[in-house]
Amino acid sequence: MKNPTVEALLILQERDVRVAALTAELEDLPLQIETVEDDLAARTVKFDELKNKTRQIEADRKKLDLEVQSKQTAIARYRSQQQQTRKNEEFAALNHEIEHAEKDISALEDQELELMEAYDKGQAVVAQGQKDLAVFQEKAKQKKADLEKRTAVVTTELAGAKEKQTEAEKTVPEEDLSRYRRILKSKKDVALVPINGGACGGCHMKLTSQTVLSAKSGENLTACENCGRLVFWAE
Repeated sequence: MKNPTVEALLILQERDVRVAALTAELEDLPLQIETVEDDLAARTVKFDELKNKTRQIEADRKKLDLEVQSKQTAIARYRSQQQQTRKNEEFAALNHEIEHAEKDISALEDQELELMEAYDKGQAVVAQGQKDLAVFQEKAKQKKADLEKRTAVVTTELAGAKEKQTEAEKTVPEEDLSRYRRILKSKKDVALVPINGGACGGCHMKLTSQTVLSAKSGENLTACENCGRLVFWAE
């Protein structure tokens, strides 16, 4: 014979479990939204770094181009000076400077060519990265919208579950309700469990014959002598 209070507590416990599950989900949803936002921010930063790297390649190439122009200007100046000098030593020295500048230009142009190739490859990577980011942005937007929609649904469901929880609490004697709440706070999961094969359905330890008989009689609330949970006869 089941104690009426046990019947009331089982209903309350079912509603407590529902409230706890919805509360946990509601607390987790903002974290999920934050994760989506963080992932999007990280991908955006990575894409920006990729763009900046490619821009830097082009900036370095332009810098080399300016150096080439500077060398070409110097060569023109040296040749002009050669035309004005009549000294062989000065002519030879200027010729040496011209040759040196031309070698520098050749080396700079080789570097420019390498940077141009790197820039072209970088542009291709950036273009693909931009497409990938756009796809991810759309997915993140949809995911965030779904999570926000779920948040609204869970909020409504939780309000209704709490109302039912309050209604169930009113059917349990105050002293028994306080006892139940203390046990639930301590155990975190459930406070009322069935007896299975003579063992507690919570800690699974063997119960004494007296405890089993007490629960079976249904006259009073009976607790497991091992874990302290309330037990009831369900066999």
